Amino acid sequence: MKNRTELPFRRNCEGYFICNNGKIVAQNTGLGYIEFPGGGVDESEEPGEALIREALEEAGVVLDGKIKKVGQMNFIWDKDWAKSEKQKKRYEEFRGEEMYFFTGKVKEIITASGDSLENGWENEVLMDVMDIINSIKKEPYSEDMKEYREFQLKMMEELSDRNS
Repeated sequence: MKNRTELPFRRNCEGYFICNNGKIVAQNTGLGYIEFPGGGVDESEEPGEALIREALEEAGVVLDGKIKKVGQMNFIWDKDWAKSEKQKKRYEEFRGEEMYFFTGKVKEIITASGDSLENGWENEVLMDVMDIINSIKKEPYSEDMKEYREFQLKMMEELSDRNS
């Protein structure tokens, strides 16, 4: 196997989107983490364009088009990062992620559950912000993922404050 420090970072995006009912577009994967809309940024895409595409593909969510970039970071995956087969394959190809973060509002939800989408989420696509905060605080994560998880927590707390 290649030296992990020689592997490239995978360009990725993630978004924190709120609906009119105050719920956040997210799903509990059942694998020990909350998943937000996002995914790989294609070579010809800008991260914001990728996020708009991914939100629709994964969660059936149409964004209002006014997304705002709120951060960017690189993080390295530790040996226990990969949970799914897809992640295990990525772990062989990349050392971690070059992640772009966005916030915005949902214009429309095309489906209440991603299971009717070709590559969609299998669970509900909306979660209560406090459930997300409690899950992030509860789930153990490695030192390598600390900055990333703390960023997610900060974003959820900000969204919670805006809705209260």
